[in-house]
Amino acid sequence: MVSLQIQYLLVIKYGWNEKKVKGIEIFLHGIPIANGLGTAVAALALKMYNAADWDCWIYSYPHDCTPTYVIRREEDSSDMVVTNCTRGDSAEIFQWAFFFVPLWAAIAFCVFVMMSIVRVVETMAKRTMRYVVNNPIDRDSEGQEQGRGARHQHLVMTAPVKRRGILYACGFLAVWIFPTITRLIELFNAEPPPLLNVFSGCFIASQGIWNTMIYFSQKFRRIEQN
Repeated sequence: MVSLQIQYLLVIKYGWNEKKVKGIEIFLHGIPIANGLGTAVAALALKMYNAADWDCWIYSYPHDCTPTYVIRREEDSSDMVVTNCTRGDSAEIFQWAFFFVPLWAAIAFCVFVMMSIVRVVETMAKRTMRYVVNNPIDRDSEGQEQGRGARHQHLVMTAPVKRRGILYACGFLAVWIFPTITRLIELFNAEPPPLLNVFSGCFIASQGIWNTMIYFSQKFRRIEQN
């Protein structure tokens, strides 16, 4: 998602063409893949994967064990010296370090990018309207007509991209809000409501559906217009 938003930012705000975007395409694909593989392999090596509510993920086992970081935090009031977790010691820390912190940093970045894109497109629209009002077309002036046509074409091309980018960001946010709330509740040693786990499972599993609907909605809109 971050790579997609970076592409939108470079194309819409900074005017990059397809050739320039292809020059950094290896990084847009490579960094997310390397991050995913790196954290996955690290969690596997540290024996972090266990049953986690409705899926297999980074979790402590047994679920009610006392992790090392809790023992150290409460060393004055606890008789425990060594954790009784057989697997996934301090899994909560790794959940946030490997997943939720990068996830919400990515969401914050996507929101920032979309705000920047919205400002750019709105500024472009205002300039176009100001140009139309203050500079009526001189039919004998081919240069003026071409300039206005280019502005209009650029606006027509960027507005759908702005709308699609906002929808992608909203879909991204909707998918991960419920799992994050669930883990926050567990972080404070509370039991999340079962309905939250149901929503988490449903929305995570349906992430591809939202992206597909957003993608094809643009195709259907173009068909309707034509």
